[in-house]
Amino acid sequence: MAWPTTLAVPTERRRFAGWLGVGLLIRLAVMPFAVTTDMLAVYWRAHLIAHDGRVFDSYLVNMGAHYVHAAALRVLGPLLPPPDAIWTDPWWWSDSFGLSPQVLREFQSAPGVFQTLFVLKLPYLAADLAAGAVLVLLVSAARPALARRAWAFWMLSPIGIYASFLFGRYEAFPVLCVVLALLAVERDRPWLGALALGVGITMRGYPLLCVPLFALIAARGPQRQAAWAGVALAPFAAVMVSNRLLAGTVGELATLRDAHTGATFFAYTLPVDAIGQVSLFFLAVFALYGALAARSFGWWGGGPVGPGELWVWLFALHAAMFGLATFSAHYLAWLTPFVALALARRPRWRGMGWLHVAQVVVVLALADVLGGPTVGVFSPLLPADVTLAAPLYELTLTSRDLAAQLAGVLRTASVALMALLAWPAVAEIVRDGGLRDGGGREVVVASPAARTA
Repeated sequence: MAWPTTLAVPTERRRFAGWLGVGLLIRLAVMPFAVTTDMLAVYWRAHLIAHDGRVFDSYLVNMGAHYVHAAALRVLGPLLPPPDAIWTDPWWWSDSFGLSPQVLREFQSAPGVFQTLFVLKLPYLAADLAAGAVLVLLVSAARPALARRAWAFWMLSPIGIYASFLFGRYEAFPVLCVVLALLAVERDRPWLGALALGVGITMRGYPLLCVPLFALIAARGPQRQAAWAGVALAPFAAVMVSNRLLAGTVGELATLRDAHTGATFFAYTLPVDAIGQVSLFFLAVFALYGALAARSFGWWGGGPVGPGELWVWLFALHAAMFGLATFSAHYLAWLTPFVALALARRPRWRGMGWLHVAQVVVVLALADVLGGPTVGVFSPLLPADVTLAAPLYELTLTSRDLAAQLAGVLRTASVALMALLAWPAVAEIVRDGGLRDGGGREVVVASPAARTA
């Protein structure tokens, strides 16, 4: 099997291996020493599948990820303590906020906690490295220095390391599926891409928002585009059917509708002097869908968008998601593949990496103000009497007005940084849509094959 173009030269392989070594060293160093109750909750639900043969029927969301966790528990079982020593019943679900600190302390005091944490994060490490390998394939046509920049970013991505190895969440699972779908579409394997994206939807709900963009670019003609979307939605439908058979409820969308995560998409609104405010997130997303559909159907612009430009539209979609909705800090890992692609494919988009790092700092500071686990992820290393380690939260605990103001400033800064990050992608979409430039001339759009990396 031939090496990707960017790794064909031995010196480049050594440089990539060097960044791999640095990234692995960081990951392996923190994996045993950080934990959150969010991570334990996912594995607790998965242990019911792996060891009790049943699902936790009051929270049937992201079931694809739960099945992967369950399979991991079975495969990694020889490296873990006996299940009864880790996963106690009924655990914390009767009072999650009240009992979670107790559950966390009991978990941390168990023998072999550091080995347990290390082993439980191995599936995240595998998915993270696999996603990075797919990105290398995606940027293989770029100049070696630019491809290496994307790889170095992936291995050092602060929010990627935080999400998977400090906060301990499975964001790498859906990210891997999305980049696999992107690679398949770019390599003219659209139906394989539909299946990959469909699996990603079972891992996290957010790739549902990507389906229209993928379908309009991966296929030509309304019938094929509808068929592509149907294939992409099939795994999600299968999960809901299995939920119905196993627990008497479809879960997924029904649960998401009542959960806080579903409400985040309506966080930024414009008031209307009637019932029904305007959601800024959906306004941006519907405009994005409409613009791409218009290109696809030949209503205006430079013709259908080629597969090589799909990532730009996905970049804009994810930027709208994090700029006009509210999410916990670890979800920002969903955006990182597109930052990596921008670093390799659009070197003229200067400052992309620094803007992303600034946004990570702001997002983590906001999480800290709101009492989220930042320094507290290292609770296994902290004294037993330390129940919360969020410095900004504790600093403003006696002045909630100050905390609210600080949170507002940080959230505003995050939106501004996201707008700056998205600016070149949106500008490219508008320019290549056939709008006239400042001099009144039609913008000439080169085909994806003719573009320079």
